[in-house]
Amino acid sequence: MSAARWLPAAAVLALALVPSSANPFYRLAGSDGDGREPTFDVPLDPAPLRAARFPDDLPYITEAPGASPLAQGNLKAAGQLYLARQLPVQDRRRAEVRVQYRDGRIVFAEHG
Repeated sequence: MSAARWLPAAAVLALALVPSSANPFYRLAGSDGDGREPTFDVPLDPAPLRAARFPDDLPYITEAPGASPLAQGNLKAAGQLYLARQLPVQDRRRAEVRVQYRDGRIVFAEHG
């Protein structure tokens, strides 16, 4: 058998022997995930979103003025996760509630 045939198999075998915490295939092997709560890339407590009781199809917008694009993206993802029954909009005039990120906290503001 030529080296070109067994080299990929040897690489996979060697990678399988790497300790699980450093192994990129660790998550694919059916290991435990991050836990019940999502892990955000910025300080973000989703408790207000989890506790929010809004009517279905309520239009909302996420806003993170002055925050990094990473914080803006994390807020948007948290909104999509916890406000799945509500309707995210991009036009502030259509939103009935504004979900805002301020210093790592999520606050709600009525439209206005």
